[in-house]
Amino acid sequence: MHIPKVKLIGVGGTIASIKTPEGLIPGLNVDRIIRSIPELTNICEIDTFQLMNLDSSNLQPEDWIKIANACIDALNDQTIEGVVVLHGTDTMAHSATAVSFLVRDQNKPIIFTGSQIPFESFGTDARRNIVDSIRVILETDIAETMIVFDSKVYRASRTTKLREYEFNAFETIDPTPIAEIARRIEIIDPFVKRRRNSLAWLDGSINPNVALIRAFPGLKPKMMETLPELGYQGVVISAYGAGNLPTKERSLIKPLRKLLQEGFPVVVTTQCVFGRSELFLYEAGNMLLQMGVISGYDMLSETALIKLMWVLAKTTEMDEIRKLMGKNIAGEIRAKILF
Repeated sequence: MHIPKVKLIGVGGTIASIKTPEGLIPGLNVDRIIRSIPELTNICEIDTFQLMNLDSSNLQPEDWIKIANACIDALNDQTIEGVVVLHGTDTMAHSATAVSFLVRDQNKPIIFTGSQIPFESFGTDARRNIVDSIRVILETDIAETMIVFDSKVYRASRTTKLREYEFNAFETIDPTPIAEIARRIEIIDPFVKRRRNSLAWLDGSINPNVALIRAFPGLKPKMMETLPELGYQGVVISAYGAGNLPTKERSLIKPLRKLLQEGFPVVVTTQCVFGRSELFLYEAGNMLLQMGVISGYDMLSETALIKLMWVLAKTTEMDEIRKLMGKNIAGEIRAKILF
């Protein structure tokens, strides 16, 4: 009888945390966690790998490359059915989104999961999330980079953490999740990517020198002027509404125009979780469009940040940057124009 094998990669986070006088600190390894879910041995073999053990707030863009490479090694192992990454919730969506850009020709599922309560604490949601993740691998033919949490399956590049304490920590900005997990797994998204015969590979790298600035009343234009001095090579601005920024008092037009003239890419997204950047709608946004800013369309601001980091590791040519930012790479762009 063939027993399927699943790769479990440990990164840290609340799920691996233990109580200390200083607070919760990641201290459990993946072997310890899996030994505490003995029922899994009846349905699959677990191949574990402890990549790191960090609070996810300490993860940096360079770590996304390590996670992506570990996932690729597992995907290209013919004995492995899929990958589960145990990760902290604070930056889980960031890491999962980065992996969705970095891993090309993905042939099997990569699932990020974790918990709101540490694995060894009473009432933890860790076991449920791990079992659900493995069920998605064994019971479906989905082959995307996803987040599985609270019986929902989310596309990584369209997901954000909205709640700090509730079990339903994550939400998608799509109308529905990819799938819902109950007695059976119901796949809702008709455009989900399916498994195929291919060899996964690392597509590029990450340039961490990108800033994300949220617009706010009182924002000083000089902040934009200092970005190159600080070593940044691009910026994502999370703007108001449909992509509007101040054009009168404390106008950002002059410093942004200067950045663009110097070949410094400026991407504009919306602060609205459920919304899109439509720069042609209002005068304020249209001025930015005429200057040459790049629309973030309906990407989450953090997704646009990660994507620009990935793009700038590939090219510094503005036309190519604009082309790649407007291309749907990992399902991150749902619609470009709202009529």
